[in-house]
Amino acid sequence: MGLSYDQIDDAVLLTQNKLIKKGAFVDMQTDLQDHVAVREMWKKKKKKFEGGENWEVEYQMDHNHSARAVGLYESDGSSVGDTMVKGEIPVRHVNAHYIYDQREKAFQRGGTAIVNHIKTKYTAMMVSFYEYLEEILWSKPVDSRDKTTPWGLAYWVTRAATEGLNGGNPVGFTDGRAGISTSDYARFANWTGQYEAISKQDLIRKMRKAHTQTKFRSPVSHSTPKLSSMGNGIYTNYSVLGTIEEILEEQNMNLGNDVASKDGKAMFKSTPFTWVPKLEEDTTDPVFMLDWNWLTIGVMAGWENNLSKPYMVPGKHLVRRVDLDASLNMACIDPRRQTVLYK
Repeated sequence: MGLSYDQIDDAVLLTQNKLIKKGAFVDMQTDLQDHVAVREMWKKKKKKFEGGENWEVEYQMDHNHSARAVGLYESDGSSVGDTMVKGEIPVRHVNAHYIYDQREKAFQRGGTAIVNHIKTKYTAMMVSFYEYLEEILWSKPVDSRDKTTPWGLAYWVTRAATEGLNGGNPVGFTDGRAGISTSDYARFANWTGQYEAISKQDLIRKMRKAHTQTKFRSPVSHSTPKLSSMGNGIYTNYSVLGTIEEILEEQNMNLGNDVASKDGKAMFKSTPFTWVPKLEEDTTDPVFMLDWNWLTIGVMAGWENNLSKPYMVPGKHLVRRVDLDASLNMACIDPRRQTVLYK
C-alpha cells in the first residue's frame, strides 16, 4: 500500500534514523579495497572540541638558557626570552547529501520497498563521504589559499631527502603547519628520509633508527595534551608490504605447507604493517610510522555526523534533499613523533 503525500518524508526520516536491514545488495561503489584512514582515524581516533573557535595548542619550543657556571659575588644575569609559541588549527566543513522524488515507485509500494530504497540512497551518500575523507586524510590542500579543504597527513608529515628531523613546512604553506614555521622553529619537524631497497640493510635499518630517535621524554614531569591513548601504526602500499612478508618468510625455517604463511602477520617492533589501498597511487612506496597519541581527527562537538531532516529542493516541490554535515580537521600536536620514509 502506497503512502500519502504527507507521509513520505516521515517514512524517509524514520528509515534513515533506524536503517532497518530488510534487504541486501552487492556494493560496488568504490575501487578501494579498504578505507584505512576512515577506519583508523575517523572511526577510531576522533576527538571532540567544544565551541566553534579554532583549536589552539601551546608549545614550549626552547628552554630559557639561563643555566651557567657562576663565581662567588658574581652579578646575576636575567636576560631570557619568551619560550612559548601558539599553533592554531581551523575548523573545516564537509557536506554530502542524497535526494529523492516523492513520486518514485518505492514510495507508492510502501513498507520494505521504502526501507530498501532509502537504504541504497543513504549508503551511496555515506560511501561518497568516506571516499572523500579517505582522499583528504592522506593528502593536503594545494596551498594556503585553500581555506575549505581539511588538512591531511601530507600536511602534517612532510618529506625531505635528508634523513632526520627534516620534515619541514608543507609545500605551499610558507607560514608552516598551524602557523608555526620550521624556518623559525626547527624543532617543529617530523622525521623523514629516503631509502633505495626494501631490505633489512636499508628500509628496515632506517625504520629502526627513526623509531629510536623520535622517542622524546622530558626531563621534567608535567602534563601533556595527548590526543588519544592509542599506540603506533605503520601504513604502506602493497609493494612494500608484500616484500616485507617475503623477508619475514625467509627468516623463518618452519613455515609448513602454506606458501603465504606470513601474509597479514608482518610487524615492526610489535606494531603490524597495515596495507593502505589509497597509497597504491604513490609510486615512491611511502612508509608512515605514526604515533596516535599525538595525531587525531578533531571534530566540532555536535557536528561529527549531523544528518538533516528531508527538506524541499528549491524550484522542485516534490523533490527532497537530506544532508550529512561534519566539521573537522586533522590535528597533529607533535610532528617530531611522526615519520615518513620513501623512495
